[in-house]
Amino acid sequence: MNVALDEKQLEEYLTMATDVAPDHPVVITKFVTGAREIELDAVASSGEMVNWAISEHIENAGVHSGDATMIFPASDSVPQKVRLAIMEIGRKIATALEISGPYNMQFLVKDDNVSVIECNLRASRSFPFVSKT
Repeated sequence: MNVALDEKQLEEYLTMATDVAPDHPVVITKFVTGAREIELDAVASSGEMVNWAISEHIENAGVHSGDATMIFPASDSVPQKVRLAIMEIGRKIATALEISGPYNMQFLVKDDNVSVIECNLRASRSFPFVSKT
């Protein structure tokens, strides 16, 4: 994996990648520096979110969630409006996907702007911990 900080680096990395494996695609994602990662573990029934927990990663976003250290419940440094946005997004996705059972969502938060990283339709590694509260 390489991080391109400008167009010149991007061109160099893409050239190297196509030299190594010209028949295989290159995955490009936007890396947001200085962002935080917040997780929602929830349970839904027929598309209705019935219970949830919000936890936060100590490390900035970019550390794989399987390697991250998490705080539960999320600290007071996660503003209420961010928590409410995360819960609303979690509800909307549960409804749209008609989820029944546990699910986990990972969010990127920077300057109180919330973006979805992914939604997993299963219990996550943090689920056993948050389910005890």
